[in-house]
Amino acid sequence: MAVFPSIAPESAPPRGLSDSISAQRWLRSAAVLLLLLFAANQFADEWNLFRSGAYSDPSAGDFPHYYLAAKLAGLPGQHRLYYPPSHAKDEVFQKIDPDTEWGKLAIQNGIRDTLHFSAPPVVASLLVPLGKLPFRTAFFVWRILCDIFFFLAICVCLQICRSFNAATVLVCTLAGFAFQPFTLTLEKGQFGSLLLLMWSGGTLLAARRRDISSALLFALATVLKMTPVLALGLFLLRRRWKWAGAYALWMVCLIGFGIWQTGLENQRLYLQEIRSISCGVPGPYNYSLTGFAQNLHYMNILRFEEMPADTPSRLCLFNRTMGIALYGSVLVVLLRKNRSYDITWDLIVLSLVILLIAPFTWRHYYVLELLSLFFMWFSIRDGRFRRARPALWVAIFCTAVAATRYPDYLQNHLSNGPARVLLVGLLPISGLLLLLTLLFAYGPNDAKEGIS
Repeated sequence: MAVFPSIAPESAPPRGLSDSISAQRWLRSAAVLLLLLFAANQFADEWNLFRSGAYSDPSAGDFPHYYLAAKLAGLPGQHRLYYPPSHAKDEVFQKIDPDTEWGKLAIQNGIRDTLHFSAPPVVASLLVPLGKLPFRTAFFVWRILCDIFFFLAICVCLQICRSFNAATVLVCTLAGFAFQPFTLTLEKGQFGSLLLLMWSGGTLLAARRRDISSALLFALATVLKMTPVLALGLFLLRRRWKWAGAYALWMVCLIGFGIWQTGLENQRLYLQEIRSISCGVPGPYNYSLTGFAQNLHYMNILRFEEMPADTPSRLCLFNRTMGIALYGSVLVVLLRKNRSYDITWDLIVLSLVILLIAPFTWRHYYVLELLSLFFMWFSIRDGRFRRARPALWVAIFCTAVAATRYPDYLQNHLSNGPARVLLVGLLPISGLLLLLTLLFAYGPNDAKEGIS
């Protein structure tokens, strides 16, 4: 019987090795695909709203008065942007008289009425391109831009937390777009996502010692919402003179541009308007400590008809003193505990302070809290808290309170005043708890300094 010699196969690599894909590359590919699908669906939702005419009734929300301010700023000559009423309550809740130039322009553009424009005049000038579009188109474009700003802000926040990778970008994007302050920002056409991008971007650049560009972002944040000006005090105490000088120069440029475009009279009217609301008002919509203190004073959530026209002088003095005391105390604690000088930690803590001590902090402003929440969660994971378990419970509580509106809905169905005040106050209370936890339980000296 013939014996055939066995023929050994050629040497080959182990099975599956030549065409394998690393887990990291697989995860990155899957995350990118899911993000693309999410972005496509998000755009489709916006497009369907636009096509269905959902933007055609602009009676609710804040975008209409931004749109009209941009439209007036884009007209030849200089036009009045502010109509300060005599009382703080009217400034916040009343509509502008339809017989004014503003009111007539609103009617011409299919807008029945609007709230008062409360941003600096330069904001109207910066938004002029949106004012050139029809209202529905402008709102559609603005919502798409807010989606983009928010995604970029999430990416920057993750870089600040040293956790920028495919998995965290995917999870935080899906969670962030379900975060109730952001959905409310989108619904109202507000600046929350842009404010988060400016503050987080400025923090990242400040940590990298890019002072001029960092100061520009904080200056832009200041014209969107006045309280970011408090960052200047921190940089002065840290002796970051280049940053402080650049910030002052950018502010002069922005204010000068606003004066050139809209005139001095609008600057005067804006300052008059700011003074009239500097003590805030009570009610279910002000989620700063100032609003919480006013609700405690009345031991109920007042209806519009029950609200006083202006805050009593003693209560106003108390709120201002409380704000100054909290701001000063936080700066002192930062200087004492953060001797290694981690400007990142400083600015994350300070982002909570500006939410808490502002005369007004609407719920959608709490988009800015995402930076501190992300930082808290990833710091717990990385073992940067001295007692991780209590810190985790604080993170869970603060995230749950900020991300949903169930306490707000519940208070509408209760008659007990103190219980209603507590439910509305849960958001500023959770913000204060998050602030105290970051100040006294986090160990920044054990972490790496800055961001390379």
